[in-house]
Amino acid sequence: MARLLTSLLLLCAGSSGSVSSDALVVTQSPDVSVQEGETGRITCCFNGAAERVRIKWLKNQTLIKNECVINQSTGSKNEQRSMYSVLIIENMTRSDSGRYICKVIVEIPRLAVVEGNGTTIIVTARENITKSTHEVPLDHSKPSYIIFILICLLILLLIAAIICVECLVHKAQKHQPPAAPGNKSTSAQSREEEPGDDGGTEREEEENKKTMR
Repeated sequence: MARLLTSLLLLCAGSSGSVSSDALVVTQSPDVSVQEGETGRITCCFNGAAERVRIKWLKNQTLIKNECVINQSTGSKNEQRSMYSVLIIENMTRSDSGRYICKVIVEIPRLAVVEGNGTTIIVTARENITKSTHEVPLDHSKPSYIIFILICLLILLLIAAIICVECLVHKAQKHQPPAAPGNKSTSAQSREEEPGDDGGTEREEEENKKTMR
């Protein structure tokens, strides 16, 4: 807003210093180029001793805005006073490109019609939205960093699971009771006694036969 007011003051000051006191001169801002979606502004400045002025904005000779400006100056009716009008077009599209003319019609004290030299607005296609709005390169390292952390966690969990399994196996082997040495000797003894029993029985049978003879 401050830049707009400054440009208006410079525009009006330039127009007032180059004409006589009786002349009505309309000065418009220079041609401008904007991108799609931006706001376009055109200023129209005029000087004169008018009490009531009607301003018509034309685009390619088609009326798009009509407003009335009343001079509320408390000085003389013939006092020169700078007045201005601003045409604001928000969210411009390619169809808004064209030549805009400010037409000033003095209604009081006497009729006078003056047109400005016109201002051309060129609306260009917006550049890559990602580049123009963010202007910050995408950081592709964050997803890779997260994946790396997840892989490390999985490896640590796998190692911990293997260690737990080995500990459990080691404890199970440690608490298993050892084989009793007497079991083997007892079985071996039983095997040794079996032939002895058979031999003893045969001897008894032979002795009984001898006795019977």
